[in-house]
Amino acid sequence: MPQIAFKPDWTKHAKAAPFKRNDAMLETLPIGVMHFPGTGIQDNLADKAKKLGLPVWRYGGT
Repeated sequence: MPQIAFKPDWTKHAKAAPFKRNDAMLETLPIGVMHFPGTGIQDNLADKAKKLGLPVWRYGGT
């Protein structure tokens, strides 16, 4: 499966970098998002994907 790295630009976006990275990933219109519990950054990605109508597959957690 092809993979594309999306690294947060801490210099440009400071604390918002991971959230800006999430936006960049979603701009590519993936076929779906795999969500694993962890931090609000993962939750943010899943929430934004869902709002775009993308399937979100949740794994782990309760």
